[in-house]
Amino acid sequence: MKNTHDSNHIAPPPNAQTATVSRYHIYRQTHTGSYSVPFKTDSAVEAVEAFLNQSPAFEGGEVRLWNNPEQRVSAFVTWRTEKTDFGFPVFNRTNVFNERLLGLIAQEMQVREEMREEIQHSVRMSA
Repeated sequence: MKNTHDSNHIAPPPNAQTATVSRYHIYRQTHTGSYSVPFKTDSAVEAVEAFLNQSPAFEGGEVRLWNNPEQRVSAFVTWRTEKTDFGFPVFNRTNVFNERLLGLIAQEMQVREEMREEIQHSVRMSA
């Protein structure tokens, strides 16, 4: 009996490397000018939370949230230098989101964090 199975209709085996690549990567600039990847995930919520909590490797260092399938920066940190009353320079962080959805997730997280801090403060005051 002739084999009627057509090999052209068989799906190719999945590429192991593509299957393990996460959607979001956080890149953090090191002192040497290269970037480390301390966090990877497929979840947008986890990626935003990690991005918001990610500290730079040094004062004024870059932090970026990379969308791997789309090959673009989804969010990054900008630093503004301001002087204190004593004349010392202080870096102020601003998170910039290139993807609207990630920006909305970040806003929601910040609102929840402010609410949590307010509740903790009122609990401490009443104790």
